[in-house]
Amino acid sequence: MVTALEGTVVVEVAGHVAAPYAGSLLGDLGCEVIKVELPDGGDTHRGRNPKYEGYGPSFRALNRNKKSLTLDLKKKEGREVLLKLLDRADVLIENFRPATRSRLGLDYEALAKRNPRLIHCSISGYGQSGPYRDKPGFDTIAQALSGMLNLVTDRDAPKVVGVSLTDHSTGIFATYGIMAALLARYRTGRGQFVDSSLLQVTLSFIESHVVDFLNGGESVSRDNFPRGRIYCFLASDDLPLVIHLSGHQEAWEAFLDAAGRSDLLDNPRFATRRDRSEHHWEIVDILAESFRQRPRAHWLAALDANRVPNAPLNSIEEVFEDPQIQHLGFPREIEHPSYGQTRLIGSAVNLSETPAAFLAPAPLLGEHTTEVLQGLGYDEEEIRTLRDLGAI
Repeated sequence: MVTALEGTVVVEVAGHVAAPYAGSLLGDLGCEVIKVELPDGGDTHRGRNPKYEGYGPSFRALNRNKKSLTLDLKKKEGREVLLKLLDRADVLIENFRPATRSRLGLDYEALAKRNPRLIHCSISGYGQSGPYRDKPGFDTIAQALSGMLNLVTDRDAPKVVGVSLTDHSTGIFATYGIMAALLARYRTGRGQFVDSSLLQVTLSFIESHVVDFLNGGESVSRDNFPRGRIYCFLASDDLPLVIHLSGHQEAWEAFLDAAGRSDLLDNPRFATRRDRSEHHWEIVDILAESFRQRPRAHWLAALDANRVPNAPLNSIEEVFEDPQIQHLGFPREIEHPSYGQTRLIGSAVNLSETPAAFLAPAPLLGEHTTEVLQGLGYDEEEIRTLRDLGAI
């Protein structure tokens, strides 16, 4: 199989979610991704679920299509191996705090002198400078600081969301920057520094939700975002569903017809889209009673018959019973010779000529250390010496 980025070597010196997710996306597209981990324990995400002994499903998802090389970068010999690897690499992904990266001698300026074609992607909490530069950064902290969390929780009873929105979106944006740098390198022959932070990505991600405020308007909230457009109801069987209307009057009329409440068309308070926006929560209260009269399956069928966009608000257990999701081939399977089969989702992008693929399962800790070192020219005795020193 021909892959889009075959022959591109990526070195990932990172753990947890955001940077490994970027590495997995590049691996899906055919990059050789070499994941550098500490000899003692490796990526901290390996321990997220102790019952899997360092090889949990979440780790497998974030680290598919990679090789694992163990290096202790606190030791001079370990850093020397990494530098030799970076001399041959196309991309470095790391998530050190800036001060830690400098202490290890891994600043872009130093690496670019050795390998001018290297694309160095740094994922940090808050960016490379500023008063928060050296603070530890985490997904939920960036969500809170950026205002994103305020859009998805109640301020008087705040709760975190059940998905790492910031970590995963940062991994996507980092990959976007790396891909742009790879394309630019074809023209210039030089690599560059790609700076992506949890905070900046989260602000960028919610940009269209804050620009009204930035330009003198009302800030978006959970109260005003759905007005006149989005409705959530519970059916008689206590199963939730979601309805999203377009701005056309016909959509409103079809919605009321499906709900059996065409009598509301004569209500002047709901006559126009502006009226429905102003009286949104009144509409919700009225129709909630109607939707409580029949089970969800009835309402989904009625809405479909009236061409009203709708969906069941699925639990994770329900998701993979959905016929469209099954048609798309989810979940997909990948197998490790020691740990057996893992069910995953995989790439969100379908390429007709160079498809993304599961090329290899997530590695065991240090599974490819000898292979990678031999590729760098180390012989058996030199590898044994590195092990004795604790550098690998």
